[in-house]
Amino acid sequence: MSLFTFSSELKVIAAVALVFGAVELGIRGIEADLSIDMKHIHAIPSIVESLDRQPAPHMVFLGNSLTRVSIQPEAIEEVWPTAPSMARIYPDDTTLLDWHYVYQRYLGKVKSGPNLIVVSFVRSQLDDSQELHIDRLGSHFAGFQFARELFEHDVHKLGDRMEFMLAGVFRTMANRERVQYRVLASIPGYKELADAVNYRVRAKASETASPSRGPFYTRLHRFLSTVRTRGDKVLFVAIPLPRPYKVAPELRDTIRRGGGDLIDMQGAEPFTGQDFPDGYHLSEAAAPRFSRALGRAMARNEFTQAALYGHVEH
Repeated sequence: MSLFTFSSELKVIAAVALVFGAVELGIRGIEADLSIDMKHIHAIPSIVESLDRQPAPHMVFLGNSLTRVSIQPEAIEEVWPTAPSMARIYPDDTTLLDWHYVYQRYLGKVKSGPNLIVVSFVRSQLDDSQELHIDRLGSHFAGFQFARELFEHDVHKLGDRMEFMLAGVFRTMANRERVQYRVLASIPGYKELADAVNYRVRAKASETASPSRGPFYTRLHRFLSTVRTRGDKVLFVAIPLPRPYKVAPELRDTIRRGGGDLIDMQGAEPFTGQDFPDGYHLSEAAAPRFSRALGRAMARNEFTQAALYGHVEH
């Protein structure tokens, strides 16, 4: 290799490093403003701190955009006068494993109790078939603090482990999909088309999942064990969708054996297709109706009352 060629390569590498460094600094400066979701993720520590300053008992709604849209604490308080102090944590497009690490990293630190974690879900979001979000696990949910557990139980491929580590160090890596989406979202009609396509893909995947393998709940078992060890309780809430779905008996059994409880809120309100304008989330008018129905259901639920107050209120 000639001295000229070696020098040219060094210049290219240096230029790439400078560009990457500039992009990394830029991403770090605007990360919280990349999306409403990112702003919420950055706010999780302050949400938990604020809840910890409120009187016990505490109840945290943990989920994804379905929780953000469908569960409204103010509507719950309308029908549940003795409702506890409440907070919501709802990173978009998350499932059980994400919630497992969010709980450990943030919610498990709430000092005063008792605490009830209300996990809202649909379809198969609680079983082991859900895709891992390696970048967000590395950057925001698990982080290096829980890397050992994650590598032992959840992430086994070398490439995925490298992605996890890179996302934990570089914001550019952690947010590449969000940056890409933000650019594409500037195209007229892209967001609406993407939402519709994503919904159809999720629905198709759920319908065509192989029944012979059956659902497995090793992640759920770990989550329940972690929460139980820390002295909290978990209530799972099945959220309605335009088309009803079955809550597997194995799921109910796993939750019961793990010390939790489940309320199936499908059919609690007479929703129609018009109440789901995007085919997935409840409308602004339907969400308060659902929240009030959920508030009444939790106020009557013996597990919820015992978890919060140590007894069943009448």
